[in-house]
Amino acid sequence: MKAAESLSAAASVEDATSRAAEVAAAHADAVDREGRLPTEVLDALRAEGLMGLLVPARHGGPGLPLRTVVNVCRRLSEACASTGLIYAMHQSQSAVAIQHAQNSDWLQGLLARMASGQLLVASATTEGATGGAIRSSACFLDPQTDGRLQLRKNGAVISYAPAADVFLVSARRAEDAAPTDQRLVAVLKDQIQLHAHAPWNPMGMRGARTDRYDLGADCGPEQVYAEPFSVHMSQTMLPTSHLLLGAVWLGIAVSALGRARAFLRHRNRGGAPLNPIANLRLAEGETLVQQFRGTLAACMALYEDADGPQTATERMVSYNALKVGASELVVRVTDIALRICGIQGYMEPGEFYLSRHIRDAHAAAVMVNDDRILGSLSTVVLGVPLNRDL
Repeated sequence: MKAAESLSAAASVEDATSRAAEVAAAHADAVDREGRLPTEVLDALRAEGLMGLLVPARHGGPGLPLRTVVNVCRRLSEACASTGLIYAMHQSQSAVAIQHAQNSDWLQGLLARMASGQLLVASATTEGATGGAIRSSACFLDPQTDGRLQLRKNGAVISYAPAADVFLVSARRAEDAAPTDQRLVAVLKDQIQLHAHAPWNPMGMRGARTDRYDLGADCGPEQVYAEPFSVHMSQTMLPTSHLLLGAVWLGIAVSALGRARAFLRHRNRGGAPLNPIANLRLAEGETLVQQFRGTLAACMALYEDADGPQTATERMVSYNALKVGASELVVRVTDIALRICGIQGYMEPGEFYLSRHIRDAHAAAVMVNDDRILGSLSTVVLGVPLNRDL
C-alpha cells in the first residue's frame, strides 16, 4: 500500500501528526546534543504519509491545502524545532515542484514519485561566490555533447543533505547569462555529488544539519523548470517558506511558554508562595503568542485569497513582515519563559530547561537574514499605503 493511501486508510492527518510528534519529542534532546539528523522522525513522517501532503490527487497524493501543512509543521516544531525546520523547508520546496511542473512529463512524474516514495526535497539555492544571495548565481547549466547538462556549484549551504532524495538547484540559464537569469533544476540524489566542507557547529537548529558543500550534478534537460527562478521565488517560494517558517517559530514559542506554565503549576502544587510577577509574565507571554498566531493566520488567509484586492507588492511586504516579526516574537516569548522558570529553565538537564528553545529561537533572525529582508523592503515600503483596509 502506498504511504499516501495508508494515511487516509489508517488515520487522519491530525492523528498521524500526533504520532510523529511523539517520536520527535522523544529524540529532540539527543538530536540537539549530538547535532545529528532526526532520522527516527523522518522515518516516522514517511511511514505516516506526511511528506507528500501537498501533492495533488492526480499524482497520487492527498492534495491537502497549505494551511493543513502549516499546522503539521507547528506541531512538529513544538516537539523538536529541528524536525519542524526540515519539514518546513521540504514542504516549501515541494510547493515549488508542484506549482511549476507545468506540462513536463518528467517533472509531473517526479510529483508521483514524491507521493508514492514520500521523497524528501531539499534546496540548493545559495552559493559561496554570491555571498548567499538567492536571486543571483555564479554557476550555470552546461550542455554536454551527449545532450545532458552539468553544473558545478561551490559553497552551497544545504540543510539535511544526507537524508534528501531530491535537490532543487538554482543556476544561471547558460554560461553567458546574467547572474540573475536563473533556472531551477530538480536533481535526484543519484545524480548529485556533494563534497562537504568542514561541518558547521551551530548553537541552534543543530538537527537540521545545515552544512556547506561543493555540488556537482549531471542531469537531463527535461529536469529544468521552464519558468525563470524569479517566478518561483515570488509566486511560491517566498510566501510558502515564510508561512511555514512562521509555524516553526510559533511552535518553539508555544513549547517554551508551555514549559513555563507547567513550571508554575508544579510550583503552586508544591505549596510555594504565589509569585504574582511570574503570573504576570505568563499573561504577557500568552498575549504575544496570540499576537503571533494572529499575524500568521492573517498571512495564511492572504495566501489563500489569491484573487484578493492586494497588489503583488503589498503581499510581498506582508509575507516579509511576517518573517521579521516572527523572528522577534519567538525570542521575546522564550525570554519570558526563561524568566518565569528562573534557574530551573537555565540548568540542564531537567523538566523545565529552556536552553534548546532559546538557541533554536535565535536562528530565526539569521536564517534568511532579517537585515537582508528589511533592506529589500526599504526600497518599496514608501509606496505601500499604511491605511489599507482589513
